[in-house]
Amino acid sequence: MSRRQDRMILVAFADPNALYQSNPERQRDPRRLGLANFIAHAKLAESAGFDAIFKPDFLGFDISKGSVRPRPGFEPLTLLSALSQHTSRLGLIITESTSFNEPYNVARYFTSLDNISDGRASWNVVTSYYGEGNFGDGTLLPLAERYRKAEEFMQVAYRLWDGWLPGSVSYGAQGPLFDAKQIRDTNFAGEFFKVKEPLDIPPGPQGRPVIVQAGASDEGLDFAARHAEIVFAAAPDHETGADFYAELKRRTVAAGRPAAQLKILPGLNIFVADSQAEAEDLYQAQFTDRALLAYRDKLVREAPLFRIDTLELDERIPAEAIPGEAALRQVERRRSRGLLLRKYLSRPDQTLRRFLSDVFEFGHLTLIGTPSHIAGEMAAWFEARAADGFVLKGGNSFPRVAQEILPILREKDVLRPPAAGLTFREALFDDAAA
Repeated sequence: MSRRQDRMILVAFADPNALYQSNPERQRDPRRLGLANFIAHAKLAESAGFDAIFKPDFLGFDISKGSVRPRPGFEPLTLLSALSQHTSRLGLIITESTSFNEPYNVARYFTSLDNISDGRASWNVVTSYYGEGNFGDGTLLPLAERYRKAEEFMQVAYRLWDGWLPGSVSYGAQGPLFDAKQIRDTNFAGEFFKVKEPLDIPPGPQGRPVIVQAGASDEGLDFAARHAEIVFAAAPDHETGADFYAELKRRTVAAGRPAAQLKILPGLNIFVADSQAEAEDLYQAQFTDRALLAYRDKLVREAPLFRIDTLELDERIPAEAIPGEAALRQVERRRSRGLLLRKYLSRPDQTLRRFLSDVFEFGHLTLIGTPSHIAGEMAAWFEARAADGFVLKGGNSFPRVAQEILPILREKDVLRPPAAGLTFREALFDDAAA
């Protein structure tokens, strides 16, 4: 296989508190929830060479997880709008739901952010799997219907963003001038939405935000193939990553888009230390019996089809504890995650302890070791086309990743800075033909 000529794309969670798991003093520091902490984190990400920061989000408390806690930090749009004023290059990936929003509002949000940030807005499109008690009539649509609504939502949003034709805005001595003849009414009437007027603010530098998606059901993968420019993937091992990568690129081409127009970025947790043994100790420190049993109970609440609530940690998983694939495909919430859990639960001679350790990070890749070892693994995934880059979502030391691992990736010539002055989309795809 020939060496890739494009560059690795790296995204970091915008929450710095998720990236210091082994630092109890930092976790107890009340300043960790202050805006200054998020600003410092974003500045370090940008200076180190990350391409974007990403704020996942859920609308409401997930009662099924058994703990009711506020989200750390801020609502995504407010937070990343603030961070846009302290950064100059980072893409700003914000989560908004198509189930609990209106297209007109979302189109305005991202156009405004794109203008504020000089072309760095990005939308993580989710259909949501809970939160319905806080919106509308309190019901959650079935999965297939949620994606049908999301498809219509995107068509309305595209029409709103495309409604300002070239020449609709000009600039004179008195400021911007608008030509109403070059601004088209939306005039959309569908199953879920009706929107008459055009967007009431002029387009940002990108025209529309970079589209991100993370659903892994068949409906989610087909949606990504049609719309996504970045996919945040769950790929716990190289084989899974390579298979997912090839399948989603195939679906993208089948949807009529070049494969290079989609960047696939697996979630990544990094435990880095001066030696492999020290890094392993940092990683294993998470897996106390108490933590694993608490995680077991959480999984039982989230996925009641998995009958593991009475098992001891070192007990082998009996066949009767493993739900059938057909039953899991009927589940309306987190279907793809249930199928991934079944894969791990079904391993030969699997014990509950090993299962819980394997899936502790929701099926995402975890790399453990020295900076050189981790950089080598990341480069290997990239060169083998198992990933176009990564989303750093957790680990023990973000500064060590930024200051020690990324320089090694630059030495390997897989991590290269984009040209100056580009929008986020231009930076993503300036080498897409490679």
